[in-house]
Amino acid sequence: MKENLKTLALVFSVALNVTLIAIQAAPYFRGESRFVFQELELSPKQRARFEAGQKDFVASINQRGNQMIARLSELMDLLAADPVVEEAVQAKLDELNEHHRSMQRAMVRHLMKDREILAGEQRREYFSILKERLHAQGAPGPVWVPRGARRRE
Repeated sequence: MKENLKTLALVFSVALNVTLIAIQAAPYFRGESRFVFQELELSPKQRARFEAGQKDFVASINQRGNQMIARLSELMDLLAADPVVEEAVQAKLDELNEHHRSMQRAMVRHLMKDREILAGEQRREYFSILKERLHAQGAPGPVWVPRGARRRE
């Protein structure tokens, strides 16, 4: 009876571990991306701080991204017009550049907050993962050039 309980406990333990590993690995197998902080060894307090800041940041970036798409669409309309009014195109470019700078400033502010949560090796790992993702996504470029055709040199 005691041997059966040990065997049952061992089987249950293995099954539980396999389940936990599968839950953690599932996003990778499905090709889903995870937030960088989810790939780090964090304390519960650190994880809670990241999760608290992430929701608002993602909502803000999504809103700014949608605004950028709207402005780019307006630029396409200006370029498609006959005749093209170069002053209007330049004004829209200036607007787009300022919006892009605003997005970059928001991103840097967010990264600075993330940086404060992390210590030493965690911080190095966090920014290392960000750099890996940056290089893996390929070179940025215009929407009419397929992503696979845009290569970093």
